[in-house]
Amino acid sequence: MSDKKRAWVIGATGFWGRNVVLSLLRSNWRVTAFSRSKPEDLLAWAEASNQELDWVPLDLDNLDLEQLPPPPEALFNCASVFDEDLERMLCVNTLAPIALIEHVLPKMVSAAYGRLAVFVGQNARIGLPGLGGFSATQAGLWTWAEAQARALKGSGVTLTLVFPPRAPSKLQRNLAEQLGTAPKLSKRANADALVASVLHGCKRAGRRPWLAAVNGLCWIA
Repeated sequence: MSDKKRAWVIGATGFWGRNVVLSLLRSNWRVTAFSRSKPEDLLAWAEASNQELDWVPLDLDNLDLEQLPPPPEALFNCASVFDEDLERMLCVNTLAPIALIEHVLPKMVSAAYGRLAVFVGQNARIGLPGLGGFSATQAGLWTWAEAQARALKGSGVTLTLVFPPRAPSKLQRNLAEQLGTAPKLSKRANADALVASVLHGCKRAGRRPWLAAVNGLCWIA
């Protein structure tokens, strides 16, 4: 049995999920990748590189906590969808990630060690036209994560809000189509710095969500 620390990556076939998996493997973590479809290329890379990567099929629309493996030392939630079905977005973007985090928390708190990461969009709290439902589900997870991070203070478990750079992901493309504008994408997007911040126990990682703060001040004014 490996003595490496284990990390879960939720949404492992998405752009950021894949990059987080690779970063963790390069950092000598044992990784369990959760996704609907099997990440064949990631599994092949891990085998060729003599790294430890397992895959567990997971449908966030129909989450079954009883079928999950033992809780890890770190959990990265990178799953997010844009859909016309508000109920599905609420489940995938908000309720399922909260349920997964609450599922692993007791063991982490008992061990006085754990790293949690929640990936959200920088502008999740801004109600942009056509994106109200998506913003509501992302902002719900964002606010919950902030409250949970404060509740965990002093426990040895940290929760990091991760605001990744805009990258050429399917989600980013779907959001851009709704807005009718092409976002400026990062040409060197990788997860190494984000993962390092999470493992170090930082409160935030990635971009600064200043647009959301400015938007809130405008509404107050």
